[in-house]
Amino acid sequence: MENLQFAQGILRELRQKAEADGEKLLTYLIDMAYLEASDRIRAHWIGHEHESRRAKG
Repeated sequence: MENLQFAQGILRELRQKAEADGEKLLTYLIDMAYLEASDRIRAHWIGHEHESRRAKG
């Protein structure tokens, strides 16, 4: 999870730089990778919430 969060942060920075340089296709591709990382992080946390709820009751 830590590596995924690190990658998400790097992708956010790369996206901003690519966008500032006017690199539309590269910005789009990096944005897709960023969204994928975000979705995986979200799914991980949702999974932990469900496990926590099951353990409590």
